[in-house]
Amino acid sequence: MPVFQTLYYAYVDAGLVPLTGYNPWHLHNWRDAPFTVFLQGNEEIRATDQGGLALQEVMFLENLGTLLSPKNCLIIGNAFGWSTVATALTFRGAKTAGMDNFPVNEGLDLTNRIFKKLDLDGTAVMGESPKDVAGICDEYLDGPLDFVLVDADHTNEALVADFWATKRKASSDCVYLFHDVLNFNMVDGFSRILKESHLDGRLLTKTPSGMAIAYEKDKVSRAFIDYLEVFSDDLKLYQGYRKLAEQTTKGRNPFLLYNE
Repeated sequence: MPVFQTLYYAYVDAGLVPLTGYNPWHLHNWRDAPFTVFLQGNEEIRATDQGGLALQEVMFLENLGTLLSPKNCLIIGNAFGWSTVATALTFRGAKTAGMDNFPVNEGLDLTNRIFKKLDLDGTAVMGESPKDVAGICDEYLDGPLDFVLVDADHTNEALVADFWATKRKASSDCVYLFHDVLNFNMVDGFSRILKESHLDGRLLTKTPSGMAIAYEKDKVSRAFIDYLEVFSDDLKLYQGYRKLAEQTTKGRNPFLLYNE
């Protein structure tokens, strides 16, 4: 069964219906429409400010699982566990820890119940990044980090701090995936990470949040690089397409513009 299908029904069985993957245009142009929140009892929307990976991003992650074989995974920003469980399902051979200082413990409890039901190796724990990263890795994982997903405080400073906290506990072939880089204007922080760490990276412009990924080029396969290429753009091409989109919203036909 595909990762997304297993993930979806795990939350349905827990009494939460995932709402995810929507076109913003269909929901009054709401920027966060693609991301995952939950409906409980057909009435109450839960965790609207704690959305997880979009449907398309879970699918990106699932296919990434055919190209990587990490042993220890860390998710910074667990919330209700959607991204943590998705990671554990993607990398079933790994041990996975999700951490969050989200003030309502029910998110951690829910994650751990789903882990147990799906027989996944890992846990979700209370912790604040970056200061608690090292302790959580030492206590709950079995070795250096091989895969990290950062989805915590959405500032350039926090992004850089979270990266270095995980880098200190990581193997040389660790892959770092960052959520919301474009949506929250964290390109400067991502660029700083690449410059200071000497890692290679891509801005995944074709993911709903504008994720970014960093890695040691000599430690990944050609197939991995080719896969990322599908989700990335040449910056000049991307900026040009943005310009066409801007013109479209002003009532002009972008295909006519392209030929002008």
